[in-house]
Amino acid sequence: MKAIAVYLGSAPGCKEIYKGLAYELGHRIALAGLTLVYGGAAVGTMGALADGAAAAGGRVVGVFPRDFLGTKEVRESGLEVRQKGLTEFIETADFAERKQVMEDLSDGCIVMPGSFGTLDELFTYACNRAIDKHTKPILVFNFEGYYEPLRQLLSNMQEAGFLKPVMAGALTFCDTIEEIVDCLI
Repeated sequence: MKAIAVYLGSAPGCKEIYKGLAYELGHRIALAGLTLVYGGAAVGTMGALADGAAAAGGRVVGVFPRDFLGTKEVRESGLEVRQKGLTEFIETADFAERKQVMEDLSDGCIVMPGSFGTLDELFTYACNRAIDKHTKPILVFNFEGYYEPLRQLLSNMQEAGFLKPVMAGALTFCDTIEEIVDCLI
């Protein structure tokens, strides 16, 4: 494995620990000698993730959708949402292209706590695995049970006959950063 995509929120979350965990994960990815591929934002847990990798001297590739810059949220925030000082910055036309570029650049993905965008990225990655576009690992950071409802949903889908057991097992749930790192090396 050479590069890992990390999907997570651009919001900081309501607990300071989310940003701390993102920073630590970025740091550990860099120390493992892996390239971090992420959404390119400077805010929230995304910014903390990139800062952690950069602080450890890691290679950090940000993939940022151009269409996001024109949103009301960005215009009203007055924040610079794109991360500065990345090893490489790739600007895409939109979120769909960003997802594809991130998948193409990575040898697997980690999903941290997030919202709709994070789930969209997770399910796109998983769907592409289900249709044999790749066999890359998908690690879900289940910090404090954050993704337990997802685990239950996968079980429900399998029991109802909509999800094959092999695909239910395609997502590896990890409760700690140490478990994630063990899966990467």
